[in-house]
Amino acid sequence: MPVAIKADFLSEGYFSELSDQYDQIRSEHRKWYIVDTSKAIASHAILTHMMHDLVENQELLNGHKQFDLFFETFDQYVKQLPYITEEIHYFRNELNRYGDAPEQLEEMIELVACGKWQLFSARYHRYEVSEYDAAYNVKFISSNGRFEVVYHAETGQMVNDPVNMGTYNYAPGSIIPWKYYQHHQYDKVPWMKWGNTNQVSYEEITPRQTRHGSIEQKDSSDALQKLIENKMRESQTCQH
Repeated sequence: MPVAIKADFLSEGYFSELSDQYDQIRSEHRKWYIVDTSKAIASHAILTHMMHDLVENQELLNGHKQFDLFFETFDQYVKQLPYITEEIHYFRNELNRYGDAPEQLEEMIELVACGKWQLFSARYHRYEVSEYDAAYNVKFISSNGRFEVVYHAETGQMVNDPVNMGTYNYAPGSIIPWKYYQHHQYDKVPWMKWGNTNQVSYEEITPRQTRHGSIEQKDSSDALQKLIENKMRESQTCQH
């Protein structure tokens, strides 16, 4: 479904035209049937256009004043879909690159101390791989819940393999029931269907032995938590 946007990418007019196009496509495809599919058709058209625009203008988004609005808008249209496509699922990996997570765990700890990121459960990021001991994998999410990153606590390096990598959340998790359901629908279910990348499927990931719950994992996680707590006490200034 073609979308005609005349305004420059990321301009105020761009987002206004996206909204207008969404309404127009819905209006054109709304049928007096029991099931109205116009919302899904319009949302998918807008998302396809936004994905193309971002790929064509990759550097423009970094540091742009409309940075947050782009992700808010993209996520908003994702959640208008009854389910997401394989293309949109894998596109989360393109989006996650804009989280600006540092390469080193040491630098991430500084950001956590400033409240920009937070330590999160890495339960589903500790499946055994041959390259390293996954017991030492630790996960962080950005303050808005969208971006994720996994590090290896022993080496301090970012983990990017398709088995244990961090991914972007279209619908960040929450204890609030409807948000929990959205996270399951738009983030967990697609992972269970397609994995993190097309290199390794979910069916190939989950039979692997998990290092979650091992002595090494518990000891390293406790040590990291104490390190973060100490850093938070010591931190006097944070760059905003």
